[in-house]
Amino acid sequence: AREIMNILGEKEGSLKIYFSPNQILFEFPMKEVSHSWVQITSRLIEGEYPNYQDIIPKKFKTRVILKRDEFLNQIKTASLFSGKINEIKFTINTTKKEVEIFAKDPDIGESKSTITAKIEGDPIAVSFNHKFLADGLLKIKSSEVAFDLSKEEGPCVLRPVGDTSYLYVVMPIKST
Repeated sequence: AREIMNILGEKEGSLKIYFSPNQILFEFPMKEVSHSWVQITSRLIEGEYPNYQDIIPKKFKTRVILKRDEFLNQIKTASLFSGKINEIKFTINTTKKEVEIFAKDPDIGESKSTITAKIEGDPIAVSFNHKFLADGLLKIKSSEVAFDLSKEEGPCVLRPVGDTSYLYVVMPIKST
């Protein structure tokens, strides 16, 4: 779907879609190319697709409510020091109601910052690939995000505060 969106973008016209039991064909007229049609074919992957509902945690150890833009900016800053595996460590301090964001690269240096937040639950320390977190946050349009953490190595969920239509599951990485 992403490739189709990248190829067709904001182009106007009629998209024809053809289905078969295990393939789909998208056909689109394009004036910009020497042939008049662009055709994209995709094949259904064989096998049993896992039930995605099973990986979404039902209970969380900790819930953190953060200002989206501030959270995203701190992640971007820390990413400059995240090293080859893009690791950023988050330490949730329930006493101070703060989230510490830490990244370290032995060749460049380190970044350490804190964000005040509304925190419910237990203290927790967990590491993420900054790219995956940023991808989820960029899709959220609300000013605040809920960051639900289940455990140090379990799936976590990002969602906009006040909007149940969007849910982003992100897996932590094992801290080094």
